[in-house]
Amino acid sequence: MTMTTKELIRQVLKKWEFPVIHENDNSLVFRYQMSYIQANVSWGEDTNAVALVLTGIFSAADEKEMLLGLRTCNDINCNLLQVKLYIDTDADLIIASEFFYKTEDDMEYLLTMSLQSVIVAKKRFMQKYRELEEEAKLISELEQE
Repeated sequence: MTMTTKELIRQVLKKWEFPVIHENDNSLVFRYQMSYIQANVSWGEDTNAVALVLTGIFSAADEKEMLLGLRTCNDINCNLLQVKLYIDTDADLIIASEFFYKTEDDMEYLLTMSLQSVIVAKKRFMQKYRELEEEAKLISELEQE
């Protein structure tokens, strides 16, 4: 009997000794490298699509932060093809990685690669955002002189 996508993810997490923190019909939430990751599976028993989503690390409080956040996302999205960063309508950053697996044996490898990509994107976002923030401060100071 073949396992569902959600059962395969749960099996890998159990092997890694990562407890599932929250679960609903089509998703599992767990901690990975100090971040809460949500693994979403498409509806239907025979789908092989998984989307890993990381949120809660950045929220724009004003227009300036929103513009810097969007610029950061655009810069990173041009270079990181496996992961996409975007800011949703609530001004929160979302980092997402999607993958499709062919066999049950693919799940652990693809889950590992996808998780690592999401964490790299998180680190790059934080670093690039700080760089752009410093650049904006310098430009503002120069304009005031």
